[in-house]
Amino acid sequence: QKQMLASAKKGQKVNGIPCYTEGVVMGSNLNALFRSVPPSLYLALGMTEKDEKAQRRELMKAHDCSELEAAFMVARELDRRRGTGAVNET
Repeated sequence: QKQMLASAKKGQKVNGIPCYTEGVVMGSNLNALFRSVPPSLYLALGMTEKDEKAQRRELMKAHDCSELEAAFMVARELDRRRGTGAVNET
């Protein structure tokens, strides 16, 4: 169990893209290591660093759009760079 706890890690950013975070679940019947890979839209909405906000602001100016629409643009770019499916705008 100690080894499992020690092995949990947070994945490094690859080309500026957050990868994953690992966690451990321990109980009387279960010991498991899991990996959480957040969807790109959640990552885009949670980007609060100064440079990340500036990127959204520039998209808002360039495309005359809202912050949410800019977040969708960032999410689509994250998906493209991750090699995953497109973000749905609903």
